[in-house]
Amino acid sequence: MSLERRQLLAALLGLGVAGLAPAVGRTAQPSLTPPGADVAALERIGKAWLAAHPGESRQTLAARLPAGGWNATTARTLREQVASDFRAGRVFIHRGWRLADTEAAVCALLALTAG
Repeated sequence: MSLERRQLLAALLGLGVAGLAPAVGRTAQPSLTPPGADVAALERIGKAWLAAHPGESRQTLAARLPAGGWNATTARTLREQVASDFRAGRVFIHRGWRLADTEAAVCALLALTAG
């Protein structure tokens, strides 16, 4: 994977809230995916997370995201959820990447929506 940590979080926030909004019944927003983001890598992370969490659905994953579309509050809320995951030890490790459970769940939502 060629994404930096900061780029990964930005991609997850953008894909999870803006790019996937139509799929989960929210108002579409412009994509906030950074140029060059490896969407296929994000989908692989999501598929691996789903394999470790059988039974998760698009609806249950979407419910974990803040409602209201993309805005500064959404970004702040997701950053807080990620920080809380790390503090509580809720992490997902994929190919050496240590991700907050929230980050990996957003990747899973991307994988479900793309697939």
